[in-house]
Amino acid sequence: MSRKNIGLQKYGNNAIFVSVEAQNQDELKLNVKLWLKVNNYSYAWLAEKCFVTEATVRNWMARKVIPAAKEHIIRELMKDLPLALPSRVQVKEETLVTLSLDSATRKILEKKAFAQGKTLAEFLADEVPRLGE
Repeated sequence: MSRKNIGLQKYGNNAIFVSVEAQNQDELKLNVKLWLKVNNYSYAWLAEKCFVTEATVRNWMARKVIPAAKEHIIRELMKDLPLALPSRVQVKEETLVTLSLDSATRKILEKKAFAQGKTLAEFLADEVPRLGE
């Protein structure tokens, strides 16, 4: 890992090096919450799969950094047990669009997406085509 991909994070009186990706897990956490909800899994179920307590999972989802090893387990679970897409969603071709959003706008859009049971990417994929109507 190159130096630019590492950040210093303080845990109590200790400081450890963590990846920059681990420092910003907001989108991952939102996706995990949605994935659990859609698939009828609980925090207790996820805790069991990650070999931690339910309280630990709740802390991760609320404010704590998910350790890299546990993040890997979660990503593997999500890959092995994917989110069941609604029948209306069909992928014909893939187009990558990069948006730069200020934090206030992003939070508003994430709330709207979550209210509809979607990830931010799913929400935007549904809404952007409507702009041309």
